[in-house]
Amino acid sequence: MTKPLGLRKDETIRSIAAKGQGYFLLIVLISVVPAFLEGFDTNLFQFGAPYIVSHIHAPTAMLGVMATGYAVGIALFSIVGGFLFDKFSVKYTVLLSIAIFAVFTLLSGLANSTALLIIARLLVGVGVGMFQPAIIAFLGDIFPNTRGRAVSAFAVFFGGGVFVGPYLITPFLPHFQIPFVISFIVSVLSLLAFYLFIPKTYEKIEKHKIGMKGVMNRNVAVLSISIFFFGITLFGFLGYYSDYLLKGLSISSGLAASIASMGGLGGFICAFPIGLLADKVGRRHIVKLAALLILIGSVGMFTVGSSSIALFILTFAFGAGWGMFVDLIATLAQDSVEENVAGTATGLIFLVFNVGAILGGPVFAALLPLGFVKAGLVTLGVSSLLSFVLTFLLRKETIVAVATVTMSQPVEQGNS
Repeated sequence: MTKPLGLRKDETIRSIAAKGQGYFLLIVLISVVPAFLEGFDTNLFQFGAPYIVSHIHAPTAMLGVMATGYAVGIALFSIVGGFLFDKFSVKYTVLLSIAIFAVFTLLSGLANSTALLIIARLLVGVGVGMFQPAIIAFLGDIFPNTRGRAVSAFAVFFGGGVFVGPYLITPFLPHFQIPFVISFIVSVLSLLAFYLFIPKTYEKIEKHKIGMKGVMNRNVAVLSISIFFFGITLFGFLGYYSDYLLKGLSISSGLAASIASMGGLGGFICAFPIGLLADKVGRRHIVKLAALLILIGSVGMFTVGSSSIALFILTFAFGAGWGMFVDLIATLAQDSVEENVAGTATGLIFLVFNVGAILGGPVFAALLPLGFVKAGLVTLGVSSLLSFVLTFLLRKETIVAVATVTMSQPVEQGNS
């Protein structure tokens, strides 16, 4: 009886990917299911949070605390996930992280106290923090000259999860538990697929000592600062945008769900074309485009009032930029370092991103006495502007390590 691919000791991830397009797509598809789960849980909780907080009789300010707890979990373990990619088995890293995510996404829907909910969101963040950099480093490192397209698969599935979340939870409101049970079930199926089809060995190469000196350079430093400010932007959005639609603008829950879902739809539709374009014209230029879309959406969402058409368009624009910005920043960091520290560089980017994310909710909450509009313009508008400006400091020169295994041709120098 033939063993599943993931249980064969003589196979590596790169050797399977090199067998043909079908095998390559199988590995990519299984690898990006956690991205769907991340996006699904993110928007599920974002849209359901006002009801969940009300259910446990907590104040509205707890929305920011929940978002911060989630971001703390991701930040604490982002560098761990990237480091484990470089040093150990990506398979076991991802399996452990999905298992943690599965248990605590379920608990997010079943928690009946503030303390338990904070713990659940913190540990969901731990799971995401481990698999996010590991999977993106893994996808970006299979074929370095097509990193934009490879990681766009992560962004597409993430966007799909963000898009589906509000639509799935709305029919059940104010009873929000069932969608989190669904998230748990899909997580378990993802865990099983990863175990059966992804080998424990990524590639057979000589081990290298990993040091931060080989990770940090000008591009990585600029990328880190830029994504720090985007972390503030994004988690201000995730913590309070649905509350702004429901309470600040008094929009019905159904319409608010549709508007919020545009953030996911923007990433879902635009991620692959943007990733493809990044490989063609250079990732540095497309990072600027993504940052500009985020800036336009951030300012626009809090200046157009209750115009539903404008809110649909601007949230879509924000989502289109968000859908690829983080992943393109990560691939640019991979381009800028040697292959043996690509995972650590990716983990560093996500660590700094989530340090910014920790601040997003509290900053918005601190500014809420000024009203939703002013709080949004400062938290999202100013931080997204700084993130955009910093992208102009990136250097053209990058390093792209040559892959040891390819599908049929040698890897060429990247064009970013």
